Amino acid sequence: MDAQKIKSKLVFTVTLVLILNQMVLGQAVPFISENWRIIDNENNQNLDFHTTTYKGENTLRLGRHKIARLEGKTYENFVLEVDIAGKAMPGIGFHASDLWDYEFLYCRVFSGGKTDALQYAPVYNGALPWQLYNAPNYETMAVFEPEEWFHLKIEVYGNLMRVFVGEDDEPEMEVALLQKEAEKGAIFLKTSFAEAYFANLRINRLDVPFSIRNEEKLQQFLTDWEISEQLQGNLYSQRQFYQWFNQAKEAHTWKVIKAAKNGIVNLAQYFDHPKESVFARTNIPASEAKKVTLAFDYTQVLLIVLNDQVLFFGRELDSDNFMRMMDGEQKIDLSLKKGDNTLVFWIRSDDEWQEANPRYLGRKQAMNWGFIAKVEE
Repeated sequence: MDAQKIKSKLVFTVTLVLILNQMVLGQAVPFISENWRIIDNENNQNLDFHTTTYKGENTLRLGRHKIARLEGKTYENFVLEVDIAGKAMPGIGFHASDLWDYEFLYCRVFSGGKTDALQYAPVYNGALPWQLYNAPNYETMAVFEPEEWFHLKIEVYGNLMRVFVGEDDEPEMEVALLQKEAEKGAIFLKTSFAEAYFANLRINRLDVPFSIRNEEKLQQFLTDWEISEQLQGNLYSQRQFYQWFNQAKEAHTWKVIKAAKNGIVNLAQYFDHPKESVFARTNIPASEAKKVTLAFDYTQVLLIVLNDQVLFFGRELDSDNFMRMMDGEQKIDLSLKKGDNTLVFWIRSDDEWQEANPRYLGRKQAMNWGFIAKVEE
């Protein structure tokens, strides 16, 4: 190889290094193959990297159910800006230790102008629990037009996030982040159910903290629970419940857990591969015998037992809010005895429903699996 070719190759290498350094320190993040790993979400296979032109912009195009992970850099406090065009649910994952545990913000482009246009959810073990985290804090309105460009800006500092759409000076969403395992990590782009285009991506370090307006009001939820190991199959009778529960009391290793400050128990958080169902139990002490109200909601199927008496069995079929879990949506009376009262939930995930949906990183699993409960005097 002659000297001129060596010099040209050296100049190209130095230029590439400078581009990569600029990328990881902030400013524009180029869509070049050296920066990105493209993954087919349905079968967990790496794909070739391609760019294209869409409506006047040089873009990264991701087909339906694809992921583009930005390689070689982790982010903690940052400002991310990007232009997006799509027609389904393009999103941004961040603070990702891997593609199983991360924070996730996505846009329901087909719901532009509605109260569920933007949604945030913490993802544990691959489960995107959109039914558990919803309006008014985790879903908000934003204006999108399907297949037209819109500008998205995300600010993250500590455990707080603000989201701006278009040229708005006021954030469409302000939220306290909930993924407790993730304080910093990788950033990735993701599509669901339809292709999307991404352009003009910029990431900068954020050095100035901010506060948010929508701090949630603390309530007296039932927070201290124990959960069994995962169970397989459906319950069809009270006799079957007592058999399963007695077996679980003797044979299972029970895990002590706490509901989040917002009262939500996200069961996918506690199992590497969230699947079907689990028992959850707690104690309600009472200084005297009395009646109280249990205000609750849940995903999919729930059986409630108090002091060995079955009180409730239901399937979540709420078409008004598309089976979203809402604080206090359902209520039943509890007759407490003086002393300790054992409250048991058998809670089924949406694994049956997910059979019709695409796989996540190549596997079938539950996505929405949890409950919220509080006692009202």
